[in-house]
This record gives sequence, C-alpha cells and structure tokens, in this order.
Amino acid sequence: EDMLQMLWNGTCNAIAADRSLLSNIESSDKNRDRKFIVGDSLMTKEPLAIVTRNADREFSDIINWVVNALFYGEEQELTKNIPHCHNYANLTSYNVFDLNFMRAVYCVGNYRDIFMFDRNQNIRGMNQINNGT
Repeated sequence: EDMLQMLWNGTCNAIAADRSLLSNIESSDKNRDRKFIVGDSLMTKEPLAIVTRNADREFSDIINWVVNALFYGEEQELTKNIPHCHNYANLTSYNVFDLNFMRAVYCVGNYRDIFMFDRNQNIRGMNQINNGT
C-alpha cells in the first residue's frame, strides 16, 4: 500500500513486483495517462507459488515438470505448435513417465507467451484438465 502511494505521488519512479501486481497497477484508473508501464524484461522466472493437494505428490510432480518445460521452451525460443499438441484431458489412466511435458509448450506456448497472453487480458476460462476428482 505504501509502495503504491509513493509511486502515485512521485516519491519513487520504479517498483519491482510480480507481473500480476504490476499489470493491475498499469491498468488502474490512477494510471489512465500511462505514466507507468510494465517492461518486457523479466527479472525472474519463478511463478509466485504453485499450490497442490498435499496428498497428491504425483500431481505436484507433474505441475513442477510442466513449469520447467515452459521455462525451457522460453529459453530455447520454442512456442505454440498445434501439430505437436496432444490433449491428455480425456485419459482415464496414465504413467507419469510416459508424459511428454514439452507438449505443454506446444499447446499453450512458453512461459513468456503465457504471461503476455495474460497481460493482454485475453480470457480463456478455467482449465478443465484437473476437475478436483
């Protein structure tokens, strides 16, 4: 709260925070004149946090591998490639070791692509892969 007051009253000229907070600041009513913008450079690649059920270690491992694949895709300049995308949503059983985590990149893009998609306020709706069952 103090940080934002200092930003709006001119006491500070720059702040560092997670991209979602910065995007909210950039699109706020107080920034109508676009005095502040969110830069394109990322200072870190770590997501804020990933929360999964404590009792579902396998699902947590899958999430971690997908996030790492998204980081790798960005580093290698790989992006969305629909012919390589495979939908796992309809599988009834699978072996984690058989999953190709790079398909996450091919289906939705790399880590930066996802951030830029969100920053441009494109709404896709809730992911239906894990419905809590």
